[in-house]
Amino acid sequence: MTAEAGPREESGPLPSAWGPPRVPRDAADEQRSAASFELMAAVMDGASLPDLLELVATQARALAHVPLAFIALPVEDGHMLRIEIAVGADGERIRGLTVRRGRSMLGRAFASRRALSARIVDDQTLTRLPSGPILILPLETGETTRGVLAVLGRPGAQPFGPGTARQLLLFADMAARLVELAEERRAVRAGSAGGAQALGDLRPPWRARG
Repeated sequence: MTAEAGPREESGPLPSAWGPPRVPRDAADEQRSAASFELMAAVMDGASLPDLLELVATQARALAHVPLAFIALPVEDGHMLRIEIAVGADGERIRGLTVRRGRSMLGRAFASRRALSARIVDDQTLTRLPSGPILILPLETGETTRGVLAVLGRPGAQPFGPGTARQLLLFADMAARLVELAEERRAVRAGSAGGAQALGDLRPPWRARG
């Protein structure tokens, strides 16, 4: 399939407007803050990792106003990423999809720790998805990258605008830190002497249900 445009990686706001027209910055900030507080409450309530990750994807999908959001985590050999969480349209089609880190947009965002904005047609590893715009965000805590969060727009939509990109970058950063905190709390409750497991470790109970 012929690519519509080459992938474009950005570390800051991304150009081209898409999404709710002229959403006030204050309103967008309030939506992101509410999503973060909901995730924090789930952490304090002791939610499991699969539930937390599903909540992260659900909130990201709502913040971006898109049909689909998903989370990919590294598999045991370190060379692959697997989509473990998928929320929204076509989620069942891609849940469990595995791609090589060095040959995919997901892998580039994971390795570079930078947001990447492109279109699905630019990546032959994601051909199960509609050919809409995609925004991929690293879930990183400042020390390591645990996975990637992606939101997918409708076919024919413009790339994600700077306001949406900014909110999702901030949310992804907060989400990664909160999920790491949840795992530290779980390890303490379990009396683990070795500290929290890495989020990238996909052995049960790390995988999502169903």
